[in-house]
Amino acid sequence: MIVPTHDSSELARQTADGSWTLAHAEHSEWYHSRAGALTEARHLYVVASGILGEFEQGNCVRVLDVGLGLGYNALATVDAWLQSGAKAHLQILSLENDEALFHALRSGSAPWQIGWNPFWIEALKGLRCESDGLWRGVIRGPGGGALDWHVILGDARSDASISLLQKSGPHDYVWQDPFSPKKNPGMWTADWFSAVALAVGCDGCLMTYSVARKVRDALEVSGWRVEKIPTTSHKKNWLRAFRLARVGDPT
Repeated sequence: MIVPTHDSSELARQTADGSWTLAHAEHSEWYHSRAGALTEARHLYVVASGILGEFEQGNCVRVLDVGLGLGYNALATVDAWLQSGAKAHLQILSLENDEALFHALRSGSAPWQIGWNPFWIEALKGLRCESDGLWRGVIRGPGGGALDWHVILGDARSDASISLLQKSGPHDYVWQDPFSPKKNPGMWTADWFSAVALAVGCDGCLMTYSVARKVRDALEVSGWRVEKIPTTSHKKNWLRAFRLARVGDPT
């Protein structure tokens, strides 16, 4: 099923798991595959990363969410944290360049939000503007932990954005999910991955769907160890990378 969105140049469609996704007019690309928007978010970022073990052990975790998009990766992470008992703090820093998309997401009535958990809608509406381009929401978990969720709007590669993401670290996990290297090449370069590495602790884990040679090379030259991992989707592999130790790291 395909329905028009608020923008006639964009389309929404239902994926195999019942969740909805959106087409991006400028990039001519869907945000998710037909296999399932929510399923992919859960399996690639939440399960394959190992973050579930951190939640179960009650460890505080910081996540850098590169490409908030339709919200699935961040919200699947929040779901997993809540289901584990939310015993420790979870910090998420989401980056999003499309301000109109972000406000549609916060509205709770966007076309891809059909059938969403009411808690997700409440969490998004709870985000408040702290300053120009910076939003924040805090949610208390049942186990005593708290979710501290920040969203930075604008070009993630700007000096201001990079400064904020590095000051908010060190992050433990990175969900690298901007549009594809072909459509959005600036977010897949060695310069970008080097900037991210400075915001991530030693052995910090980066997850992404792209296993392109250019992506692997860019990660490796910027201080990451990469490995292909099997998927639960139509793709053969996803990519997992770990930030290598460097001079100046705490011992």
